[in-house]
Amino acid sequence: MSKLVIENVGKVFPGQRGGEPTRALMPTSLNVADNDFITILGPSGCGKSTLLRIIGGLETASEGRILLDGAPVAGPGADRGFVFQSYTLFPWLTVQQNIAFGLREKGVSDAERLKIARDWAARVGLGSFVDHFPKQLSGGMQQRTAIARALANDPKILLLDEPFGALDNQTRALMQEMLLGIWEREQKTVLFVTHDIEEAIFVGSRVVVMSARPGRIKADIRVDLPHPRPYTIKTTPEFVALKERLVEEIRAEVIAAGH
Repeated sequence: MSKLVIENVGKVFPGQRGGEPTRALMPTSLNVADNDFITILGPSGCGKSTLLRIIGGLETASEGRILLDGAPVAGPGADRGFVFQSYTLFPWLTVQQNIAFGLREKGVSDAERLKIARDWAARVGLGSFVDHFPKQLSGGMQQRTAIARALANDPKILLLDEPFGALDNQTRALMQEMLLGIWEREQKTVLFVTHDIEEAIFVGSRVVVMSARPGRIKADIRVDLPHPRPYTIKTTPEFVALKERLVEEIRAEVIAAGH
């Protein structure tokens, strides 16, 4: 059975001040297997973030339904961890307190919360920064904290919306390696929205390409690259061939969108 079933999910936003409604997402279907790492790629405004927000329960679908482990998704829940492009940390809480925040909401004991938060801080390379506040951290470290916070809740699925989009290239590369390493160890089910083709291939086990708005899935491509996956894999013929294929897929959609 699929971990996540997206069944004819579409989204229409009402018109502003009596204007025409806008269809952001055509009825879309996708089956996500347990431990899949699916990257969702597409031109700006194609509905990929809208789809992710519907899965996360942050938007309601205009049609269709989403099932997680066979149960319908009807709103936000601790079974889905969400990481945004902006770091969304609580500035008045330390790294440790930020990571433990969801656990406190779930009623986990103080001792267990401390143990889990420190463990996840160490796993994302922030073991010596647990008592720092967000303003004392770099952008990459803040995003590591946000990822650790999402994973500390042990969600069934991790949803990431362009999580490294605001980072410089060097930091972004390190974050990709860190996230891939966590996925290889933890075997979580992940959906990751990006507009970066190299990133989509490097971290993904499948790349789903969306069309220009109104978005629909136009390609679903398996990434048959080995694990563990070193950063140097980006120079291999297999990687380059996959990148060229995806560049053409996206280029056609950007032209169609009139960008």
